Amino acid sequence: MPRTFPHTLLSKATLIAMLTVGAVALPAVAVQAQPATTSPAGATASEPTLALSASASETVAQDTVTLTLNKEVRGDNQVELSRSVNEAMNKVRDKAKADKDLEVRTGSYQVWFERDNNRPVQPAAAGTRAANAAGDGKGEDAGGTWVARGELLITSKNMEKASQFAADVDEQMALDGIRFTLSREARETIEKRLLAATTKAFKTRAQEAVAALEFGGYRIKSLRLGDVGQPESYQPRMMAMSAAKAGPAIEAGKETVTLSMEGEIFLLPK
Repeated sequence: MPRTFPHTLLSKATLIAMLTVGAVALPAVAVQAQPATTSPAGATASEPTLALSASASETVAQDTVTLTLNKEVRGDNQVELSRSVNEAMNKVRDKAKADKDLEVRTGSYQVWFERDNNRPVQPAAAGTRAANAAGDGKGEDAGGTWVARGELLITSKNMEKASQFAADVDEQMALDGIRFTLSREARETIEKRLLAATTKAFKTRAQEAVAALEFGGYRIKSLRLGDVGQPESYQPRMMAMSAAKAGPAIEAGKETVTLSMEGEIFLLPK
């Protein structure tokens, strides 16, 4: 005789115990794969998988410039050299901070002793301290000079203003380098456009693979997104500054933004 149970709420522990001893028989659920781009969640791990990748790219002009300004001095007094570099950097930094279109940050800062190994050494009497020091190459007679060097990085989307700024402060710090980049805001805008194109390309490739391999459909197993920036090689041409201290003529290059999608799909039977 089949066993019956009153219509009361059973605890989780009681239900598990009943299933364990076979008190309740549950009907099996059949899952059938459909020839579509999705399948029921009950698909088994025995389904074949296929790795796919797709990407979309867009080439745009770089919209941000970073100028490297430096101050380098040489001499015998390390303290005075450091003070000279610090004063120049502070003056240029304050001037840049006063302009809302310019962003300033400190680059490298170094103070070191540069030994002159080609300087002729004065002969010293044998057995003296100077002679012993010269013999091991560590004496002051080897000659040399102290060098102090500091950098400021000036970043702006207004390239003309950044160039003019470098000309205005050239007496305090010299222009040492120019680098062009794509701003984060511009990159995010481009990647939003590329996301739709990349997704469409991945779906198209998946559908083509399913048709070529004569399966009924596919189900996505995993997806990964990645982006790659590929700036074109560009060496900015710097023209001489005029008497009016016009900034150097600079022009940004271009950068290719690529959004890629990689993943695996389950291949479903017909």
